[in-house]
Amino acid sequence: MKHQQTPRESMYMSRGVVCAAAVVLAGCASVNKQPVSAGAKSELRDQRVATTKRAVPDFAAMTAGKAAFAVLGALAMISEGNGIIARNKVADPADAIAAGLVASLAGGYSARAADQPVSVAVDDVAGVATAANGAARFIVDVQTLNWSFGYFPSDWTHYRVIYTAKARLIDAQSKSVVAEGFCKQIPETNEGAPTYDELLAGQAALLKARLAAAGEACLQTLKAEMLSL
Repeated sequence: MKHQQTPRESMYMSRGVVCAAAVVLAGCASVNKQPVSAGAKSELRDQRVATTKRAVPDFAAMTAGKAAFAVLGALAMISEGNGIIARNKVADPADAIAAGLVASLAGGYSARAADQPVSVAVDDVAGVATAANGAARFIVDVQTLNWSFGYFPSDWTHYRVIYTAKARLIDAQSKSVVAEGFCKQIPETNEGAPTYDELLAGQAALLKARLAAAGEACLQTLKAEMLSL
């Protein structure tokens, strides 16, 4: 039988969600959406474009029991989430998004894909440009800001997969951002939402599928808003 929340339970769980989310989403940053300029479009022609490679970001598994403990609960969510990602070899959607954007630049603006990604551990534009070390004129830097799953506030037994990311097209020569975008995929209703066990069954097959779908939706958003393609 489905658990019916009392008003007191709803109040505590809502507070838990807010407090835990504040910790889980602390890495989110503001993004200035900027479509690629006409000048940058022309400069992309025949230029190599590389993606960035970053460390796997923290993943939060937000369950009702952990959310009630606010900050400590959020740390437990991240610990559990990182374990899920590692055990099931779940890919960060940022890599596929970046590869898709490079392919779009090649097809739309005659750019050339670099052979290898650029490993980076910094966020500042100059640092990313320096890391390229001449390997590419332009860099597509996609960063996952939040990937997680959590229960619905009105339905503790079903879960939604959340994904947000930012992307930048960086000119390594001028060490400047020539295009920037943001995307988010946050299901609003619990229609068709899986249970915890369903989400993680078969080496987290459904979690992988939902993240891949979110990544593809983000790719399409960024292609249109950031690259004008």
